[in-house]
Amino acid sequence: MGLIADMFERIMSRQSAYFDSLSEGAKVKLSEVGKKYAVLKVTGPEGGTFYLQFEGQHLQMLPEPPDIPYDDLDKMILDGDMFNYPSGDEVLFDVIDRSLSPREVIARRYFKVNTPNIVYDTEEFAQAFEQFLDDMRLVLKGRKNS
Repeated sequence: MGLIADMFERIMSRQSAYFDSLSEGAKVKLSEVGKKYAVLKVTGPEGGTFYLQFEGQHLQMLPEPPDIPYDDLDKMILDGDMFNYPSGDEVLFDVIDRSLSPREVIARRYFKVNTPNIVYDTEEFAQAFEQFLDDMRLVLKGRKNS
C-alpha cells in the first residue's frame, strides 16, 4: 500500500469530525446526495487508483471496483503538468507541505473531474480540500513520530 492510500485510510477513520466541521450549506448538499461511486486516480509512485463510495455523509474507500458500469462512476484525477510537477502525488505532497494551495491545484487544473454530479461549488470544494489536507498533515506528523 502506498503512502497516499495509507493517508486516505486514516482520514476515512476520522471523517465524522470532518463532516461536523462543514458549513450548514455543505451539510445540506451532502445530505441530498444519494449513493454515489467515484474513481480517483492519483498519478505517481505513491499514488494509485482508488474507488470510493459516498452515502449518507459517509465516504468509504472500496477494496475493488464497485459492481456498476464504469460510465456511472464519477471520475477524478490528480495529476501534474509534466513540467512543474511530474505526477499527482508530487502535487499532493506540495499542498500538504503548504508550498502549493488547494486553490492553485484547482486553477492550474492539476485536479480534474469528469462528472455531471459535482456536489461542491469551487469555493466550497477548496475549503473542504483544505480541511482534508489539514487532516492529512496530522496523519503525516503522527506517522513521522511513530
